[in-house]
Amino acid sequence: MTKSPPGLRKSLQDFKSQLSNLPRWSWPLLGLLLAALLALVIWLVVQVWPEAEDLTWQRINDTGVIRVCTDPSWPPFEFIDERTTEIKGLDIDLASAVAARLRPEGPPIRAELVPVGFDSLYDALLAGRCDAVLSALPYEPERTEDVAYAISYFNAGMVVVVRDATTDIAALDNLPGRVVGVEWGFVSEGDSQQRLLLQSLSLRRYDTALDVLRALQSGEIEAALVDQVSALDYLHQCRGLRIVGQPFTDVSYVIPVRLDAFRLLAELNRVLIEMREDETLSGLLNKWF
Repeated sequence: MTKSPPGLRKSLQDFKSQLSNLPRWSWPLLGLLLAALLALVIWLVVQVWPEAEDLTWQRINDTGVIRVCTDPSWPPFEFIDERTTEIKGLDIDLASAVAARLRPEGPPIRAELVPVGFDSLYDALLAGRCDAVLSALPYEPERTEDVAYAISYFNAGMVVVVRDATTDIAALDNLPGRVVGVEWGFVSEGDSQQRLLLQSLSLRRYDTALDVLRALQSGEIEAALVDQVSALDYLHQCRGLRIVGQPFTDVSYVIPVRLDAFRLLAELNRVLIEMREDETLSGLLNKWF
């Protein structure tokens, strides 16, 4: 049986217990802080406990293959090309790029895709059908008892979109007094100050994010609040709009692995940090958006 760092599971359980007593809006940020702390702890474990076994990482090195579960139904992150029947998308390119960097010396590791329905991704991972999941999967703090997450590679949270000609809106703080479009079901999130600001806006509601962005382009509204995936996809196809500032809510897409795959997790974090620093990650985002 694979040996795990002692106390790791108990620490995660203790944190989860404390997390359940905090306001739900603060969970994503705290969860990401936990992921960063866990990555540091795992790196330290790998350095000071070299004899610790990670059978997943050992098998990946032995076979030269990392198995990646994905649900090919969420373009542009993963989808089936109707012409070639191949699975393509941002996550697929990311899986290949990450795999190729996992072993700096020697033959490169390749990614082998394992198609799985979205609702079964975690089950497939825990059952050993794959070594990691890359499928536009949002971070879920309640799952940290069973899986460990690599650092986030994309934030699909809400963003502010305006027309190119608009120069006096640069952030949420500039929206009071403006006509702002949102989807039906939009709710105010964040700390108390942000919730009060969002609740004070003059909101016009539409059926979909696409309808909101079309209304913005036609001049019906002065700004749009939509998720970043919808915004980037629309901006990729139509000109005249732009995103201002960073996402004001956090929906981080992450790569989960099993808890005992701590060496694999450390390597994934190393590669993702490298890809951020050398702009490979931003290049993939630009390609697909």
